[in-house]
Amino acid sequence: MMQAIRGRAGSIIVKGLFALLIVSFGFWGIYTRSPFYSEHSPDTVVATVGDASIRAEDVQKALEAAMQRLRAQTGGSITLEQAKQFGVVDGILNQLIDQSLLDQETQRLRLSVSDEVVRDTIYGNPAFRGPDGRFDRALFQQILTMNGMSEDQLVARVRRDIPRSDLLQAVTAGVAGPPDVAAALYRYRNEKRVGDVVAFPVASAGDVGQPGDEQLTKFYDEHKEMFRAPEYRGFTVIALDPAAVAKGIEIPEDRLQKEYNDRKDEFVTPERRDVEQILAPSEEKAKEAQAALAAGKDWKEVATTVAGQDPETIDLGLLKRDELPKLLGDVAFELPVEKPSDPIKSPLGWHILRVTKIEQPTEQTFDHVKGQIQAELAHDEAVNRLEKLSNKVDDALASGASMADTAAKFGMAVTTIPAIDDSGKGPDGKPVTIPIAANDVLKAAFDTRAKETSRVDQTQDGAIFAVHVDQVTPSQVRPLADVKDQAVAGWQAEQKRDKVAKQADALAASAKDGKALADLAAAQKLTVTTTPPLPRRPQQGAGVSPALVGKLFAAQKGETVSAEDDTGAYVAQLKDIQFPEPPHGDAAKAQGAELANAIKVDMAGELTAALRQRFPVEIKRDALDRMF
Repeated sequence: MMQAIRGRAGSIIVKGLFALLIVSFGFWGIYTRSPFYSEHSPDTVVATVGDASIRAEDVQKALEAAMQRLRAQTGGSITLEQAKQFGVVDGILNQLIDQSLLDQETQRLRLSVSDEVVRDTIYGNPAFRGPDGRFDRALFQQILTMNGMSEDQLVARVRRDIPRSDLLQAVTAGVAGPPDVAAALYRYRNEKRVGDVVAFPVASAGDVGQPGDEQLTKFYDEHKEMFRAPEYRGFTVIALDPAAVAKGIEIPEDRLQKEYNDRKDEFVTPERRDVEQILAPSEEKAKEAQAALAAGKDWKEVATTVAGQDPETIDLGLLKRDELPKLLGDVAFELPVEKPSDPIKSPLGWHILRVTKIEQPTEQTFDHVKGQIQAELAHDEAVNRLEKLSNKVDDALASGASMADTAAKFGMAVTTIPAIDDSGKGPDGKPVTIPIAANDVLKAAFDTRAKETSRVDQTQDGAIFAVHVDQVTPSQVRPLADVKDQAVAGWQAEQKRDKVAKQADALAASAKDGKALADLAAAQKLTVTTTPPLPRRPQQGAGVSPALVGKLFAAQKGETVSAEDDTGAYVAQLKDIQFPEPPHGDAAKAQGAELANAIKVDMAGELTAALRQRFPVEIKRDALDRMF
């Protein structure tokens, strides 16, 4: 189809869509089978927008990509249930509803796009450009394959996206952030405050004793969430890794020899030399150092006393020629051992080089690396075989074969995990051993419903596996008897926090009549520190409690405030308020652009809200909750 779309289009429209398409490709996820398909139809309608329907499959495809992004950002295993709690599912559905509203409005307005615009948009997308900056058809096909799209589907998508973007642009074009508002926002964000602070760390509270039974029970009842056990899952995993398959693979001698010949450079270790230098700041000093060496003086002594060199920079280490600047490498690799070079000028100064040791180049013979090549090629072949085998395993499981029978048929290892949480720990709090790719296996286990089997997946190193969830133990509060030590520690920590909080409140109360906090603290032999100018949103590790910073930014100059956090209690008196200079130049432009973008987002939201009156929206909550 791309070949049929010819000509060219307005560059403004094309450029305006580059960002849209890059974001689209960035957010596409490789679609995989979801566990709910085995029980429910992906054609189930979860919402209607005017005359259009949004189906479970539409939500699922967007959800897969969102889940991948969440896991990448958090470095953890986010479950579907957690995603629902975070509002991810509802957020995705609302995005799809907004897209449908815009699509129907563009159809009503009869907005369309020519073949030329579609063609130039796709050809101009940086995601499809090769190293030379030109459209790369091979890369184009690769990205489409990765995202499960055909060329015709992409063209249809771009043809739909462009009018949608044009409609939004028509509504938001010309929007600018009012300069006075932008300046006020800049002033608010960049204001800084300085305060005197007295800290009462929890560690200073001392011993608070042991709680009585009634005290401990009351603490437990009031803080039950502290003692909640995570959800645990028990599952069976069948797996086969490349190492097991590679054991039975023999690579022919002629192929090993060819591989060795093709990669011969890898098996050659070039000459290396242990090089020392004297680095002088001028030619005069370099010649003085050269004369001192000729007189028999010690190398390091000359370097430090004559050239004034840091001793740490004398020994350059064992180096290959290309690890030195060419000018120095050419000299060092022609020197005899222990003979100083003549002074050499470089951008860093004047060098005198000396070689203390030479390691001759070596070449590993075919017989020496034959085993290594055999192992590497066998591993690659094993990965290829496993990739093909994964489809057969998937088909067997989909046809109803048990995990044990499937594992026996295909020579896979079977491992049973009785109970594990999404961080990889068992009920005893200790890590549970998972035979392969623990993160991948955990992700599959927590994405699969109870009594169901995941689809076969392949890890980064080529292993294949499938998971059957045998049981799910919901998150629940542990009995007090099981967490007594933890409850005692929690009660003691609370008592310590209360103690230092009372000390802080007493000091803050004594400063309410306008007395200087520094004077009051000195009288009580307390330490006062003056903060550096604090931004409204302090960076992590700033050394000042964020809770206290928030109070300082709500205070008047001279006012005393107090705050608490897990580390202790704090009293602060606001000494100074520093306002930034009005923004100008690039800072003013950036603030205005940010404000304008925020206004555009709000206007787009108002548009889609208005379109809901023209194209009624109905969310089928029962179907949505059943499917997700």
